[in-house]
Amino acid sequence: MKKPSKIITLSAAVALAFSLAGQDFASAAAFKDLDSVQDKDKIIALHDSGLIKGITAERFAPNKTVTQAESVQFFVNALGLNLDFIRFVKEPQASDYYKQANDSAWYAKAFIIAAVNGLDLPADLNPNEKMTREGFTHQLVHAIEIAGKLPLINPIVQKFIDQDQVNPEYSGSIQRALNYGVVGLDKNGKFQPKKEISRAEAAIEISNALHYLKTHSGQQGGESFALTAEQAVQLIQGAAGENLQIKIDPKAAVTRESFTYLLVHTLQTSGQLPMFNLVPAEIKDNDQIDILNQGSIQTALALRFVQLDQEGNFNPKAGITRTDATDIVIKAVKYLNTHPVPEQGGASKAITAEQAVELIKKAAGDTKLQVKINAEADVTRESFTYLLIHTLQAEDRLPMLNLVLKEIKDNDQIDIQYQGAIQTALALKIVELDPEGYFHPKNGVTLADATAMVDHVQEFDK
Repeated sequence: MKKPSKIITLSAAVALAFSLAGQDFASAAAFKDLDSVQDKDKIIALHDSGLIKGITAERFAPNKTVTQAESVQFFVNALGLNLDFIRFVKEPQASDYYKQANDSAWYAKAFIIAAVNGLDLPADLNPNEKMTREGFTHQLVHAIEIAGKLPLINPIVQKFIDQDQVNPEYSGSIQRALNYGVVGLDKNGKFQPKKEISRAEAAIEISNALHYLKTHSGQQGGESFALTAEQAVQLIQGAAGENLQIKIDPKAAVTRESFTYLLVHTLQTSGQLPMFNLVPAEIKDNDQIDILNQGSIQTALALRFVQLDQEGNFNPKAGITRTDATDIVIKAVKYLNTHPVPEQGGASKAITAEQAVELIKKAAGDTKLQVKINAEADVTRESFTYLLIHTLQAEDRLPMLNLVLKEIKDNDQIDIQYQGAIQTALALKIVELDPEGYFHPKNGVTLADATAMVDHVQEFDK
């Protein structure tokens, strides 16, 4: 399975929409086929809470076998998973994640949601496969552990008669399911792993799983607990709308400053945040913020991704919860959605090679100047800066100066042939670094940015 961009969310108290087949029908009290079903009160309670639905107004069809496609729909709806506040560079298809999925089938969206939320289902799953008790239980346990961020436990091993029939890959999940109270053994002490699971059995397992999450989410792994490094990466990848490679120590404690830095830095280096004149906010505990993180935090404050407390403190070293981190990401995504990079025209579009040549001729003050550039080349910040400085030097239009090299955080990303020109441009204030000290050499240079560089040239040339 691909590793998609994702944000994992879990609703408080898990009061969630749950649908077995996607249809709306009448009250469970009208079901005429539940009389012989054990624990039918759980099914009725789920239905009356809006968490399950019947096949018809009068039939729940409790003995109907559940398919893999239905199982995925169960998990997505029961756990409240969605695609809210997730940005995609390209709209995904179910078959991007599950090879046998039909992109026009009723279950397609549920499959995408399951994959993006990291439910770790097999990429080769068959949507039409009839689910067994062991297969459904294994997937359900993994779903609640991932969505609820439940801690790993050492289950008390329960022996049962048909334990030797269980797929070895599922044995750990089934033991945890027994410990969680999601499933139980029958009166003969059997689990019946190979038996096809019915709608009634699936609904009851779901009910038991939701009860476990509801009673444990405030104590274990809930949204109020400290964010892990893995969760931080998932949230930031979801905000960026790309499966970016984000470097972070998986064992590191994530603080308010480190998460804010990582989010802003990722959005800046992927070219999604604008360059702007930053007016620093007064932060009472600024002396506690690592100097490398200060620019990102000021940027996040300016863009209203984060805010100070009532006393004006940022509390940089405090741990950050899933809830707080998700709130920051939501604000960032709202900003990105309301300030998109235009696809065509305007000063925000990356300039063409032809435009680059015209601007450089303007800077040199010679419209007949011969400037060599590949007409089909992409113009980046580094290539335009180099061409501008190289042309001005060749035309003897630059002043002599004692060059003091400036620290550029992403200097290792700049082609070595361009580094001297960029240092010269920085010294002459033709270009500038972002608030964190990055040049973003591979980003396309916009008409607005390129024009500003030329204007700076003309200012010192007067």
